[in-house]
Amino acid sequence: MSRKSCLALALILALALSACASREEAEQGGIRLWFPVDDSTAGYGHGPALSSQPYEGEAPPQPEALLSALLAGPTQEGLRSPFPRGVALRQCAMDDEQPGVLLVNLSEQYGALTDVSLTLADYCIVLTLSQAEGVEIVEIAAEGRRVSYRSHQQLAAREAALWDELADAAS
Repeated sequence: MSRKSCLALALILALALSACASREEAEQGGIRLWFPVDDSTAGYGHGPALSSQPYEGEAPPQPEALLSALLAGPTQEGLRSPFPRGVALRQCAMDDEQPGVLLVNLSEQYGALTDVSLTLADYCIVLTLSQAEGVEIVEIAAEGRRVSYRSHQQLAAREAALWDELADAAS
């Protein structure tokens, strides 16, 4: 299996893991900050890979404010930061040539993420920022460089399966 196929499989696996999040959580009102679930928490079994906590900043939030809150880390127990220590925002701006596309440039530490860790961090950013007005797609770079082993560069919230509809139908 090629490296690209392995990475695509890792992306699918990570999204499948997040498919266990409850529909109720995804439908809660207000702006949410998305983080990986801390699977080292006592009592954690097989559950969602991602969960969220309420955003407590000013409304309507600007993408920079959401990203700053996300980079500050979770305040809710049972969640963890998906980012390596020292990750900082370098730039966050709408793409002038592509309406709805938000360009995010993070510090070089973000470039150290790979495989499932990268996918989880990417979708924490995408799910959080897609709630800002006008943001449909997010492109993430580290020190201005795109991650070459992502299957695609433009990431959308609709790509993440946040609950398992088949599991909901069976219950």
